[in-house]
Amino acid sequence: MRYYLGIDGGGTKTTALLCDETLRPLASFVGREINYQAVGMETARLHLKETLDGLFLQTGPLPLRAAFIGLSALSDRAPEALTEAFCGGIVKCDTVAMDSDVMIGLEAMETEGAAAFAVCGTGSMVAGRLPDGTLLHTGGWGWLLGDEGSGYRMAVDALRAAVSGYEGSAEATMLTKAAFEYYKLSAMEDLIGLFYDPTPERSEIASFCPVLFACAGSGDAAAMRIIDRQASLFANTVSALLRRLPEGAPLGLWGGVFQHAPLFRGRFAKYVAARFPGSAVSLLPKPPEYGAVLAAMKEDGKNGGKAYG
Repeated sequence: MRYYLGIDGGGTKTTALLCDETLRPLASFVGREINYQAVGMETARLHLKETLDGLFLQTGPLPLRAAFIGLSALSDRAPEALTEAFCGGIVKCDTVAMDSDVMIGLEAMETEGAAAFAVCGTGSMVAGRLPDGTLLHTGGWGWLLGDEGSGYRMAVDALRAAVSGYEGSAEATMLTKAAFEYYKLSAMEDLIGLFYDPTPERSEIASFCPVLFACAGSGDAAAMRIIDRQASLFANTVSALLRRLPEGAPLGLWGGVFQHAPLFRGRFAKYVAARFPGSAVSLLPKPPEYGAVLAAMKEDGKNGGKAYG
């Protein structure tokens, strides 16, 4: 029996799935973030080891045939030296490969020919596949230059609106009281210490995003505008990729924002449908880590069991 490992390393958590050659799931595990650009290589490797330890605690040692890791830190296929630096001594199997987390999302769609996949969680990115298998990307510029529609971007916008509403430099908003309660503040000015001394991780800032959606659900105009604007901006990013694909290419969605915020997902889908009415837009039928297992199987067949680890 051959065993395959698929890992989805998003901006907040890491999800690992172990399957046999019939795609029967044997174990799954959710671990801490492995984006080495955000937490550093040493910490990312530690989190990767923790994830694999948690996975194999369920099954006992198994000889992996191949592993594939989709990483939010990547926008394309990782060179062998980087794969070795990250996985060496931890992921022990015949074949190991790494690519972007959107690439494994495309695999999880199990769609032949042209397709597109958008991930919107702590960060955001889009990937597409041409009929000849060529991969395309838009987005993925990170929290300073991009990440439109992401939980991080919306949380920052929401907190800025909360501060502006508190000072009276913009309209009053429920976000002000919500921020006060969420962070258990004594005074609104306490936010300064919380966000600058030191600055929290992006995933920690993005955790305020559900509060934004709650305020929008209660009819807060400022919250609604933030969601609508970010949905429109991310639709622009996705549209830039869909224009390069054949008409009618399906679009799969994943990530915490798409999965848990139907208001955002609905606004986003409306903007995309207005430009690409022939493209079906829906959440993935199976999670990206399943796509990573499929990618691992393809690598095994392509590389013929190259020694690794």
